[in-house]
Amino acid sequence: MNRMLIVGNGFDLEHGLKTAYWNFREYLEENHLDFLIAFEKMYNFYPVDFGDPYVGKDAQQEWEKDLKSKLWESFEEEIGNPDIGSMWNTSECILDDLDLDGGNIGIEDTMDEYWRNEYGFIKQFPEYVKEWIEQISTKDIAPRKRALINDEECICLSFNYTDTLENVYHIEDVLHIHGSVCKNSWVEPIMGHYNRENIEKHKVAANRAGEYFDEGEESIQKAIAEFLEPINKDTDEIIKNNQRFFDQLSEIDSITIVGWSVGRVDIPYLRKVAESVKAETIWHVYWHDEKAEKMLEDAFDRVGITLKYRDFNPDTKFWDRL
Repeated sequence: MNRMLIVGNGFDLEHGLKTAYWNFREYLEENHLDFLIAFEKMYNFYPVDFGDPYVGKDAQQEWEKDLKSKLWESFEEEIGNPDIGSMWNTSECILDDLDLDGGNIGIEDTMDEYWRNEYGFIKQFPEYVKEWIEQISTKDIAPRKRALINDEECICLSFNYTDTLENVYHIEDVLHIHGSVCKNSWVEPIMGHYNRENIEKHKVAANRAGEYFDEGEESIQKAIAEFLEPINKDTDEIIKNNQRFFDQLSEIDSITIVGWSVGRVDIPYLRKVAESVKAETIWHVYWHDEKAEKMLEDAFDRVGITLKYRDFNPDTKFWDRL
């Protein structure tokens, strides 16, 4: 096999599936509202009573627009930056209330208990991602690209969690690099930021504070690291775990990308594929809009894929006409 297909979330969206990050928020709003409120507070978005007569009539629309643009449209890039400042301020208030001069002991236990109660909700994040994906059905979805049906001559890499390629196009050999709810995937869905270094930074700071017997700072640094952990996507580890897949790409001379705009979190994957295929491989890239086109061009520039081997087109040239 010398052809490769890479699909991203735009592939599922083209088939009418509600797999956008905002759809995930809608699922949380309907099924896990307390979690959603607590989660969005970590990014300085607080619930508003839009039924209040003193709230403007366009307030909800403007609030949702702001929420989308600043958090949910680039969800995996933004969730790695919670409001850590508020955690520090809160911790200082707690420490101020403790009787440190009076020989109060158990500072670390007191702080750790507070962090668990206040921010422990984040550990449910992976579970809710899986719940959301499991209720998205591809059962009645019609193919949008007839040439893909039963295409067993193409190596497929999917950044989606659904079984669209398997169930709609009857392609069985698909690597879901971020896990999936498909029966042939043993990895559960992984959604999150990619700033592993930030987590390690706080762990190191916690250890250093512990060496100096600064229980307050040690507890804070640990709490920040523990909050970021469940929403982390360790791209380096994921690539390492799938090395056998990348090893089989050495004969690839044609790659088609559909529905994948290659955000910052995805750069390591694009680089790994580029390093694994032939230097003269042609990249047939289909973008959905100008924003996606710009993101793709920037990603290809960063990875060093030259213009000579790029074939960029709007995705209307890829899909079959309805």
